[in-house]
Amino acid sequence: MVLTKRDVATVFDDGNVSLQFAKGLAGRRTGKSIGETTMPRQSDRNRKSSKGTMSEADTQSNCNSKYITHDLGWKLTAVKWGLSLAMCLVVGCYGAILAAFPVESFQNIKETIFQKMVDTPFGSKGGGLLVLFASPLLVLTLLAIINLEVSSRMVTFKEKAKGRASLQKHPLFIGGWMGIVSAAEFLWILLFLVMFTWIMGNYLIRDSRHFDVTSLKPVETVWSKKLKRTASHLGFFGLICLNFLFLPVSRGSVLLRALDIPFEHAVKYHIWLGYFMMTCFTLHGHFYIIAWYSEDSLSKIFNWAPHKVANFAGVIALLAGITMWVTSISWVRKRYFETFFWVHHLYIVFVFFMAFHVGGVLFNVAFCGIFLFVFDRFLRFCQSRGNVGVLTTKLLACGIFELTLIKPPGIKLHALNYIYLNIPEISKLEWHPFSVSSSPYDGDNWLKVLIKPSYGGWTHRLQGLVSDVVKRGRCPSNISAAVEGPYGHESDFFLQYETLVLVAGGIGISPFVAVLRDLLQRYQRQQSNLPSNVHLIWAVQKSEELQLLDLIPASAICPDYRLKFNLQIHAFVTRESSPISLECKPEAPASHLVDQFKKSRILASVSNAEAFNKPMSMVAGTGSNLWITSCFLASLLGYIVVYFSIYYFVVQPFEQESAGDGKPREGLPRWVKGLFNVISLILGVAIFGGFVASLWNYLGRLHQGLSEIGDENSRLLSISNTEDTVYANESADCLVHPSNTHFGQRPNLREIFDGCAKSQQPGANIGVLVCGPESLQISVAETCRAFNNIDYDLHKVAFSYHSLSFDL
Repeated sequence: MVLTKRDVATVFDDGNVSLQFAKGLAGRRTGKSIGETTMPRQSDRNRKSSKGTMSEADTQSNCNSKYITHDLGWKLTAVKWGLSLAMCLVVGCYGAILAAFPVESFQNIKETIFQKMVDTPFGSKGGGLLVLFASPLLVLTLLAIINLEVSSRMVTFKEKAKGRASLQKHPLFIGGWMGIVSAAEFLWILLFLVMFTWIMGNYLIRDSRHFDVTSLKPVETVWSKKLKRTASHLGFFGLICLNFLFLPVSRGSVLLRALDIPFEHAVKYHIWLGYFMMTCFTLHGHFYIIAWYSEDSLSKIFNWAPHKVANFAGVIALLAGITMWVTSISWVRKRYFETFFWVHHLYIVFVFFMAFHVGGVLFNVAFCGIFLFVFDRFLRFCQSRGNVGVLTTKLLACGIFELTLIKPPGIKLHALNYIYLNIPEISKLEWHPFSVSSSPYDGDNWLKVLIKPSYGGWTHRLQGLVSDVVKRGRCPSNISAAVEGPYGHESDFFLQYETLVLVAGGIGISPFVAVLRDLLQRYQRQQSNLPSNVHLIWAVQKSEELQLLDLIPASAICPDYRLKFNLQIHAFVTRESSPISLECKPEAPASHLVDQFKKSRILASVSNAEAFNKPMSMVAGTGSNLWITSCFLASLLGYIVVYFSIYYFVVQPFEQESAGDGKPREGLPRWVKGLFNVISLILGVAIFGGFVASLWNYLGRLHQGLSEIGDENSRLLSISNTEDTVYANESADCLVHPSNTHFGQRPNLREIFDGCAKSQQPGANIGVLVCGPESLQISVAETCRAFNNIDYDLHKVAFSYHSLSFDL
């Protein structure tokens, strides 16, 4: 069942829903669950029956729900289903093209497409490759943007997850260099390997059938010729991989957003593709070297022929790729991250010299993936240029600090989002991801992040700046921040579970602070179909870190939250055997121990009202879908305009000129055409897409400025409310207390999960969210797999695994 914003307004006009709730619903973003309405679920009815009858608003909402969707809801649903079907068809067509491309029976169709493009500046083969390999992904991108916009205009009613965990949420392989692999990911890997085997097999079979011994050059042998043909096919498949390689690392990619695959999950797909691609390219290069060595022509490695393949350019690209490959190995990446980070910028060298090597024609095989990455990178560049104001800075006794950053209301937020943060005063090049620890319901104009300093690192230097801010008593004007994002899930997927198990390690509690605040805010707004059981398992090294849960003033947000849902906290302090470190002497009474748990741990909090003048930029890959579409189409048009201009004003006049002896020239070198292709791509995005992005930024700031002029009182009230939130935990009941804290031990996940399973009805599906170190993720994944496989017949309860950790 689906509600449109117009439908919601119709119900609100009936006068049976509070204005505050109406504003909260109309202002929310994509694909909200039934929690956005006041329809009560069965468990809420049971609770309310013990206290009294349902409210009039709830009753009226149930009555109106029968006819709410009769206006535009069903039309939007039909459009969304149509878009989803169209996207599936495009993906199917692209897969069919890949599978059919090496097949002999497809050659006639391919030649027909090439002939259609013969009179275009792209040329017959170059234009044909664009049609076959680029156009499906470009169409898919447009459909994804439209799908996101349609979803943003819908309020969906999601049923609770039941039965076995889906393939995507069931850990199948755990550990090893591939990390945690779900069952769905394993099937996609098998499909990818089958496609590789099919393409290579067809090429090799075709080569063996049509191999002509008479075509051998004097220095060539049969096996060296076959080896070079095999190397050529491996290189072509490497280009296919390159077309997909950059998609997972496009942080604001609409394709990933439409699939609800957050960037932190997609990174591992980039790693897998990169390893496989570099394997293909390495074999490609070495097979040629072996063949040339057997032909006594090893000097061909240094050839840079103008009208043939530039071998030496390929060698440079291969060396750059191998260097990135070696430094991206898990062992090297984790121990020498800065080395990995800086070496990975060799991708620029890799792409340029790859274009020199293959020329402007074959480069079109990988054009679309590179274009989408450059487009996303440009939007990130635009967003990161502005200085963002720091509204409040809060220091906790445990050394962790909280920053409140200003964002425009136009940038929507979800409870499990994160941002990339840069402090130019520390380093203009270092960007670090931080989970947002505030709920979207806390305020439309700001977001909060928790930062734990690490000695000798970027966060330690940031701690010094924050300490200086506190000493001054205000945010100095010379400290500024740059922000990219927010990124993450496009929907609050955790609402689909009746029971949630949140597992955190150390500062990994940050996203769960946002989740708990979000649930409390939703319950206070009397939303329904929310999780009724929440288990938080949190392991820390020292008890002082438990102060982070003081940032959740549960009683202040929702005074009767204990009556609305079951919240259980399981805190574990692993490096302390007793609560003595909580500023309590051994002989202190138990009541004093409780007081220490409840004591506020905020050392200082300062605010800066001028920060409202420096919000995050609205030009973002996760911003307005209309503006993103405009920028995308302008960039694509810009590429065509620049490419055609270069062709008609540079390439064509050069080729039409005759040489000194009256013979026509051979044309521009292949590597120059490859360079023109890359330059056209970059200039098209920067100039044409940049113009639209500048217009987007100007109109956004103009609208924001008009809103600020007429809403000065609201700004002052917002600052006041923020300060109330900062100090609210001093009077609120602490979620962590002696009775739910365990010292000197680690959580027994098996025991806790077993207790959760026993309390559920058969067929239940429990959502398990984990954020913490790799060892914790592996333990949770193994426990979920055990209950989903071995112990499922015992409890008939499934555990759906979700990792929120960000690991590069």
